[in-house]
Amino acid sequence: MRIGNFFTVFTTIILTAICLYYIHSSVFKKYNQKILNLGLDLKGGISIILDISEKDLLKKFSENSKNPFFIKGLEYADKKKKENPNEDYLSFFINFFNQLNISLSSPDLFGNRINIEKIDSNSLNSEIETFLRKKIESSIISIQNILRSRIDQFGVLQPNIQRIKNSNRILIELSGIKDLDRIKKILEKKAELHFFETYNFQEVFPYFNEINKFFHRKLNKKKSFIDLLNISNLKSNNIVGLVHKKHKKVVSEFLNSIEASEALPYNLHHVKFLWGAKSLLNKNFLQLFAVKINNEEKSTFLNGDIVTRAYKSFGAFNEISINIKMNQEGTKKWKMFTEKNIGQNIAIVLDDLVYAVPLVQSVIPNGMSQISGNFSIQESNDLVNVLNAGEFPTSVNIVQTDMVGPSLGRESIQKGVKSFLIALFFVFFWMIFYYSIPGLYSDIVLIFNIIFIFGILISMNAVLTFPGIAGIILTLAMSMDANILIYEKIKENIKNKISIFKSIHNSYTLQGALSSIIDGQVTTLLCGIILFYFGTGPIQGFSTTLIIGIITSVFTSTCLGKLLLEWHLKRYQNIIFNNKMMFMNVFHKIQNIQWDFLSKRKWSYVISSFILIVSIFSLNFQGLNLGLDFVGGRSYVIIFDRKINPEKISEILSKTFIEKEKPSFPNVFTFGNEKQLKIVTKYKIWEDNNKVDEEILQKMFISLKNYFPVHFDFKDFKNIEKNKSLGILSSEKVEPLIAKDMRYKSFISIILSLIGIFLYILIRFKKWQFGLGAVVSLIHDSVIVLGIFSFFYRKFSILEINQSFIASLLTIIGYSINDTVIVYDQIRKISKITMFSTMKQIINTGISSSLTRTINTSFITLLVIFIIFLFGGTTLRSFMLSLFIGVSIGTYSSIFIAPSIVYDFCKKI
Repeated sequence: MRIGNFFTVFTTIILTAICLYYIHSSVFKKYNQKILNLGLDLKGGISIILDISEKDLLKKFSENSKNPFFIKGLEYADKKKKENPNEDYLSFFINFFNQLNISLSSPDLFGNRINIEKIDSNSLNSEIETFLRKKIESSIISIQNILRSRIDQFGVLQPNIQRIKNSNRILIELSGIKDLDRIKKILEKKAELHFFETYNFQEVFPYFNEINKFFHRKLNKKKSFIDLLNISNLKSNNIVGLVHKKHKKVVSEFLNSIEASEALPYNLHHVKFLWGAKSLLNKNFLQLFAVKINNEEKSTFLNGDIVTRAYKSFGAFNEISINIKMNQEGTKKWKMFTEKNIGQNIAIVLDDLVYAVPLVQSVIPNGMSQISGNFSIQESNDLVNVLNAGEFPTSVNIVQTDMVGPSLGRESIQKGVKSFLIALFFVFFWMIFYYSIPGLYSDIVLIFNIIFIFGILISMNAVLTFPGIAGIILTLAMSMDANILIYEKIKENIKNKISIFKSIHNSYTLQGALSSIIDGQVTTLLCGIILFYFGTGPIQGFSTTLIIGIITSVFTSTCLGKLLLEWHLKRYQNIIFNNKMMFMNVFHKIQNIQWDFLSKRKWSYVISSFILIVSIFSLNFQGLNLGLDFVGGRSYVIIFDRKINPEKISEILSKTFIEKEKPSFPNVFTFGNEKQLKIVTKYKIWEDNNKVDEEILQKMFISLKNYFPVHFDFKDFKNIEKNKSLGILSSEKVEPLIAKDMRYKSFISIILSLIGIFLYILIRFKKWQFGLGAVVSLIHDSVIVLGIFSFFYRKFSILEINQSFIASLLTIIGYSINDTVIVYDQIRKISKITMFSTMKQIINTGISSSLTRTINTSFITLLVIFIIFLFGGTTLRSFMLSLFIGVSIGTYSSIFIAPSIVYDFCKKI
């Protein structure tokens, strides 16, 4: 056995064994090591993007500077960031000071006591910028670790927590989770832990009685302030009020008003009123506490970083207590604090909510404390988790949420598997039908390719999304291209009277089909890498499978495929690459076509120019149906028990979603089947308030209540549960600034793809005309696809421009350039062996010699795409339609546009 074949056999055996091991352990859930995680669109769950506030970090690093230039600098950065969301916030801030020639080393800016080791009066702004960048980066890493710690303690299997590249945002994907409100509260908690002295009711009541006379005059309420406090229902001297939830805002605003503040007596000069974390009396009433704030006494302040451990314990009657262990600094402060307050109640406050007011019975010298209270299991778990995870160095804001129900996920899995198996069957059948025995070997190679792809994905603990499945299927279809190239080269050699042994050997060399395979796959791989770098979530899943699939397909097609053919030849001494059936002669005669393609190039230019003009006209005047990814907003998939008219629902909701006295018409269309609707609205998208989410759900439920059974309530409507047959199946929210960032990254990814492709072709083919032809044909393909989506989107709601569309556009670019490069490669090879032919003859011959491969590969790819379009479900329909259009146009442009441009520009030199 030759060394090359030995290497192939050895590598294949090792890779197959490893991959089958991972597949087996994942399928049967053995060894609990590596599994293939299902994405949210397959399993259901919650996806959240958190934005880390650089503004708050700068405030922290400056010790909340009151310098007027500092405040103006933040305002300037805020304004610029809104205008250019893809730019760096810190750069805007630093630029403001550089423009005014103001030093950032001032003691009331960043030259303060906490930064004294790194910044002095002589520090340059550039040095301070470097320092601040390191501090911000450190804070983001710290927040990511805290988030991971918090989420891990909820028992979520394989959560996906990752920082979005080159940004201050963190993506969190939690499979199987459905309580979005609870997750939001946990993720946004700062865990700022305070221990305060308290005022009792007798100390505070005279003050309440005094300010009561201002209440009616200020707010013109029917009830008095004392009435709102429900004093008669107080069961503890530590509580100073029991307020109904609907009166919380009124009470808070009044206690913080100028009249109430000016009426404070001397003994209450340091009072701060805080709400309790727990609600009482059927969860309708909130406790009001009064605590003592004294900024001069730092011993009264302890934060989450001082807590080293928090855990639950159970009393004699199964009551739950929270135990807190403090570090050395916390122990010292806690001893002093408890010594001062023996016999007094203290308030344990987390994020300005009072969790307990225990009585200090003695000095606590060892830093061990216990919070006793009437905690539920969930409340105690949440409190322990937050305390153990620690404190955020800055605030975090949820800017995007996406909630997918398990029932939608189950349907996606079924359709994904179905489309995968059907597409695979047709690929297997066609290769055997067209190439006979060699086609069977290509199918065997494809099976190994599938094993390798899934084995590698499992070994990486990768998350498989529905676009990821599409990437696998598309990769498998495109991997057939390598086998087709090799087989067509073998047939060409045999036709030229070269022996079968030598024909097979030569076809697997750079002079044979290998150079075409490498060039085509490298350009597609380049698109996949750019897509992976700029994409998030589902798009990264798609690009991951695409990249892995390209690498494995090159190995299996060129190494394993050659091994199988040589084994067959050695055993049977002959192998036939043509199916002898009569009607196959039509296909085989294509390779003998010698047509003057370039003579028709003017017709190609006219046809393409007409379609391009219509596309550009439509893009300018009709625009595109931009999805949430690009404009921001909220979307909901809702299932009903009968067929629903989308236009009627849109009209009803427009009367509910009224903003600035104008109706906001949502985009409503059938999604999946006639009982499911997708509702997309931009109502109040600019309001940075999580309460708007609940408001929209309530408005939708009230408006659509007549379309649901009488017993169906709001809780049933909004909760996402397994096997749900009515109500919301999934929801998504994208902030406008995030959408603007998506548009920018999508544009950049396409531009970089084109530049990279041009440079690669320039290097490989050593003529800029080839690069120009390729790039022009790719722009031609992209504009036409966009034009078709623009022209027809008012008639077909699935023609939406979103992240999946960008993924398909980059895939089209990759496929089209693969087609074009193979035609180019044939032209290059013919030019080397033909000394006296004209440029026109060389290009025509190159197109003709690659025509069989182009038609065959395009047919297989389009067949696979069409099958996924039919059976893959609604979530992939727009994606597959754009691929079908793009691959069709790409095939046309690789034959008629790119070679024609090369000829016209070479002719002029």
